[in-house]
Amino acid sequence: MLRTVYYDPFRVFAPPSRVVKGAEATHADKEAYWRPEVDIVESKDHYQLLLDLPGIDPQDIEVTEEKNVLSVKAERARVESDETHQLSRVERKTGAYQRQFTLPEDADVDSIKAESQHGVLALTINRKQPQETIRKIEVTR
Repeated sequence: MLRTVYYDPFRVFAPPSRVVKGAEATHADKEAYWRPEVDIVESKDHYQLLLDLPGIDPQDIEVTEEKNVLSVKAERARVESDETHQLSRVERKTGAYQRQFTLPEDADVDSIKAESQHGVLALTINRKQPQETIRKIEVTR
C-alpha cells in the first residue's frame, strides 16, 4: 500500500491565507500553504496516483523518484495588481507545493509514467511480478 509522507509542524502558526480590506486585496502571506487533493488507486498490476493541479502547466510540474520515494513539486503564481486592474477578492491558494509518497516494495520504479490532462496529474506505477523465492540449494560433502 502507498503511504503519504508529509509533515509541516509550522502549519498551525500560518496566518489566514488572504485578507481583503475595503476594495483592495492584500496577500497576508507571500507563500500560501496549499495541498491539492490526491486519490490513490490500487489494482493487481499497477498503482495510480491522481493529483489535482488545476492551473499548473504540465511543464512546471516536477516528478522525481529517489530511494523509493516519489516526489511531486509544482508552483502556482499569484495574480498581481497593476495600474490597469485591481484585485478585489483573492481566494485561490498560491505558492510552492511539494508532496512525497513512499512507494511499496512491489512498485516498479522504472515504469513510472506521468500524464497531465485537464488539471489532473496521473502517475501510473506498475507492480513488479513476484519472483520465485524458493530455490533448491545443493548440499555438498
